[in-house]
Amino acid sequence: MAPTGASADGGDQPERLDPREGGLEVALGEWALTLEADAIRPGRVTFVVSNLGTIAHGFEIEAEGGDSSGPGSGDGLKAETRLLQPGERTRLTLNLRAGVYKVECLVDGHDDKGMEGFLEVRRDAPLVRVHSAEPDTISIEGFAFDPPRLEVAAGTTVTWTNRDPAPHTVTAEDGSFDSGTLEPGQTFSAELGAGPVSYVCRIHPEMRGELVPR
Repeated sequence: MAPTGASADGGDQPERLDPREGGLEVALGEWALTLEADAIRPGRVTFVVSNLGTIAHGFEIEAEGGDSSGPGSGDGLKAETRLLQPGERTRLTLNLRAGVYKVECLVDGHDDKGMEGFLEVRRDAPLVRVHSAEPDTISIEGFAFDPPRLEVAAGTTVTWTNRDPAPHTVTAEDGSFDSGTLEPGQTFSAELGAGPVSYVCRIHPEMRGELVPR
């Protein structure tokens, strides 16, 4: 995404971003599909699709029929990526008209396990606020640690929050900490020692992060 501009008065209001700019991130993993935004404005959009799971997944989007929310939602649009192996990433560019679209994993049965959702395309879709992260906190969102690299003073307690619809872990590669399975909404805290620590999600090993002493 790229900024669409700061506040008109030049103050400290957070920037707003159009989630279509730079590509709309889509993360696939066991067993969830997450979109960078659940509503976007009509027009050209590139879906940047990453398989962060441990088995093959793919992305499919299809216009919903029946009670549409605007012209184009029942125009028969259906598109999909190729099948992505773990760690693979691809792009899918479409021109979306106003309406409601179903998104899901194209692998048979994966939608029933939770890998599905809806994308609403409408002219008044909100732009995304850019929030400053709280110090010493890391968000688990979109099958990624955000920020992926955090510099903190030795002895600082760092807190992770799982904001994804799928479970994750926060597991240090040197064995110094392990959250166990974090369900959606749960948090975990650990204290940074004297040296840098790399960590992963044991459920989705493509998810990696690092704590570095200042």
